Amino acid sequence: MKKKICAVMLLVALLVGSFCGITAFAEVSLEECDRCFQETVNALLDENEVGADSIYADRKPVYDLALNHLGYVYEYEISGGDGYVIVICDDGEYKAQEAVNAESPYAGVTEELCVYVNSLTYLKSADGKFYDIKTSEQITEEVLTELGKTAIYYQLGDEGTVDFVTVKVEYKSKTTDAKTHCLYAPRFYGVDIKNGCAAVAGMNIIGYYDRYYENLIPNHSAGYEVSGLYIYNSQDTYVTKAVQELYADMDGSDKGITEPNFINGLKKYCARKGYNCDLSSLMSSGKLSFDKVKDSIKANKPVALLLSTYNFADIFTENNTDSIEYRLYYGDHIMAGFGYRDVTYTLKNGTTSNYKFILVSSGFTEAPSGYFNINYSTNINAAYGVNIY
Repeated sequence: MKKKICAVMLLVALLVGSFCGITAFAEVSLEECDRCFQETVNALLDENEVGADSIYADRKPVYDLALNHLGYVYEYEISGGDGYVIVICDDGEYKAQEAVNAESPYAGVTEELCVYVNSLTYLKSADGKFYDIKTSEQITEEVLTELGKTAIYYQLGDEGTVDFVTVKVEYKSKTTDAKTHCLYAPRFYGVDIKNGCAAVAGMNIIGYYDRYYENLIPNHSAGYEVSGLYIYNSQDTYVTKAVQELYADMDGSDKGITEPNFINGLKKYCARKGYNCDLSSLMSSGKLSFDKVKDSIKANKPVALLLSTYNFADIFTENNTDSIEYRLYYGDHIMAGFGYRDVTYTLKNGTTSNYKFILVSSGFTEAPSGYFNINYSTNINAAYGVNIY
């Protein structure tokens, strides 16, 4: 019996065919999923004594109820019949969760996200809402709560783990809408504080306004201007002291800083210096509004990003190829944003692809500033435009 599997993958949904190297989903290995699919189909051919020279399969990403990337569904046809295999990453192990000789439950899903709850329970998602795979009726919060009790979720890596991923985008042309507050934004970090990223992000924002209100960080020189571009100075002992002061205002502890304490502590610190601090939500229907981010940046108001899992990137351009070098982090974090970059690529196959970045100060000494991709390996819990006056 001859069984040579030649799986031709047609990327749909959120995957773009022009990506080279590592795919857009860092946590789940595309190569491991493909290998698991081929091994599963080979086993099915052996079990059913079916010979095949090749199998052609469409591949779509599937997500869990938290909309974390869980794996892929492979939809194929063999000997005149349909079949599908759902491969998921379960705590680092790749396995075929379902392998069925029937039409895929996601066969009709083209624009929405494919959501895999558990065996025989399938949904689709758009704009943060969930819908029945067959009727397209919206699923209520009560039903989602019940489904969540038996749902399969992607297991994230250990907090503190950093993954390095490079995504290459090859293009014919691109258009970029970008604005930054300064040539070099404040790039402060924490000293002798634990789980103090909220205080560091807050002080980076305060440091931005220290350019206009010099007593926000006493004795610290905010920066200088060169050819119309502002460059913020590096951290000194006065900044370190101010970060520790803000950490106390935010009731910082080993357990971290809550969102209300972040907001209230920022206001408390500014009030003590004689200024007001207003925060405006940049969220819409539970999701980050990039238009609101743009408006805040254009109004010279930095943004605060409250994240669970997040990315941090450098972008390099050469020969009509953008190499986006990501650092991927797990756990909760807050970063301050001082600019945006909205890039639309016209790819070599004629399609377009859009990337939305926020220029951020990370709070890390090893990579103090770079770009945050709002749609890549992240959960954005809250975001605020911050005005100090």
